[in-house]
Amino acid sequence: MEEKKILGISDELVEKCVRCGSCRQVCPVFNVTHEEPSVARGKIFLANLINKGKAELNREAAHFFNLCTTCLRCAEICPVMVDYEKIIISARARAVEKFGLPPEKSAAVKLFSNRKLLEVTTKLSSPLTKLFTKKSKSPQNRLLPVNVPKLGKVLLPEPSSKPFNSEDRLFPAKGKGKGKVIFFTGCMFNNFYTQTANNVVKVLNALGYTVFVPKEQFCCGAPAFFSGDLKTFEELKERNLEGWGGEKADFIVSACATCGHILKKEYGEVSIPVKELIEVLYESLEEIGKWKLPQKVTVTWHHPCHIVRGQKIPRHYPLDVLRVVQNLEFIDMPEADNCCGMGGSFKLSHPEISREIQIKKAKNIESTRAEMVLTECPGCVMNIAEGLERINSPQKSLHIADILVMALE
Repeated sequence: MEEKKILGISDELVEKCVRCGSCRQVCPVFNVTHEEPSVARGKIFLANLINKGKAELNREAAHFFNLCTTCLRCAEICPVMVDYEKIIISARARAVEKFGLPPEKSAAVKLFSNRKLLEVTTKLSSPLTKLFTKKSKSPQNRLLPVNVPKLGKVLLPEPSSKPFNSEDRLFPAKGKGKGKVIFFTGCMFNNFYTQTANNVVKVLNALGYTVFVPKEQFCCGAPAFFSGDLKTFEELKERNLEGWGGEKADFIVSACATCGHILKKEYGEVSIPVKELIEVLYESLEEIGKWKLPQKVTVTWHHPCHIVRGQKIPRHYPLDVLRVVQNLEFIDMPEADNCCGMGGSFKLSHPEISREIQIKKAKNIESTRAEMVLTECPGCVMNIAEGLERINSPQKSLHIADILVMALE
């Protein structure tokens, strides 16, 4: 029987790849495995064979389509601008249709797509996590007390006993108001990094924005989308759009790179503009230039993949923001825009490959000798914090809001 074509992939799309191999130079997974199916060129070639009926979409092929962090470096460097994200997500969707989700991805999607289940899980695990784990050097994170074979130190975000959006919350602006914004908190801020969520609100308030945090918001759908479970993604998308339907605001703010990428690219029906926090900060350079930290701090910056490549926000935005804050010294990091190895559920499916990418990032951070690394993605914050623990670095991993709020106190 002829193999069904991969969903949404035309022959024209996959044949656009000229197989130049540029993607091999930048792919974090290929740089660990050195296997052709690990790189974009190999996956596109495989998709083309399946489309033409010359290969079968079997479990081995599905495995290779999942062997990707979706960092989009390949798409960025591609000389003919192949839409790699569309190809890889469509291929994964076809694999999910045929085989279902792998167990670890299924567990992640079920947990994050079910708001009540996630809230109950974090509430019950909050006291246990504090009891059976130890503090990490990076706040809001905990370390398992023993090393895991082949992986070493394993870090967990500290679960919250109460979600940040447990009720509709309105935070008035400080001073002369600029307008009202909706803060799309997302799963990680709602259930783990609640202090960072609070810091995001304080920063926005200080810049003159009244912040509304609606109770009726759900996972943006990224875990389902990037796993290829497009049915679950569409359900979550619809629920979020319904939740914002009656709200009036100047724009929606995301402080998570992946949430922002999904909202901007996949939520086409949003009637309110979406901005990433770093865009709001960049627009407010003059005000932020008046902020002063209580003491001198040295920092470096990690560029989240879904900000610089997913949302195509210029790399100088966060650097310009950090350079105007008084008492803050910025130090450049080698390969600052390289993937940290998180890749959502990629870390669960391929922990050893993820670890290799993560350790490289941690060593680049260590080489700067900065006191801390800042970024704007809770997944990156968590994964980098773990990498720094694994190489026994004294450096901390923080969200940019966590350092900026110190200049307001």
